[in-house]
Amino acid sequence: MALMGDQFDISQRKPAYVRFQNNTCYSIEVNWMNFHNKEQTYCILDPNKFVDVNTFSTHSWTFRECISKSRMVVAGREIFIATPWVEEHRRLEFKHPINVPLRTRILIEIPAMDLRLLCLLKLVSILKNKDDIIALEIPTTLQKELIEMISNKETSKIQLTN
Repeated sequence: MALMGDQFDISQRKPAYVRFQNNTCYSIEVNWMNFHNKEQTYCILDPNKFVDVNTFSTHSWTFRECISKSRMVVAGREIFIATPWVEEHRRLEFKHPINVPLRTRILIEIPAMDLRLLCLLKLVSILKNKDDIIALEIPTTLQKELIEMISNKETSKIQLTN
């Protein structure tokens, strides 16, 4: 399990400059794990968009698909902790000195999802409201999941406008 921000010594807190890039076909919540170990939405990234973030090497980040709230991955991991930009510069073995912080591109990707979840996501993209879902002749448990996913979709739209 990854350590969260409040469990690190302050001397380990080094600046990191990242570019989170959404490499999925879904809108993604970019979440900072706050000092109480709770996800706090930083922004919502549309498909194939990016956001530049100035963070610290002690901060943890997670990524969720907005509708199903399924976790996305970065380099195969669900929790991302940035590498300080100076270490990233050394790792890349640049031969010239650098005075400006190096921004690292971080690709957000879809983990392997089951067919059921993919089908539910497709239905949510087609159906517009609760009545459309209730009209479907599908099990009640699936109807409830679809209603929750549509609610999540509407909540994400509200967050985008704020």
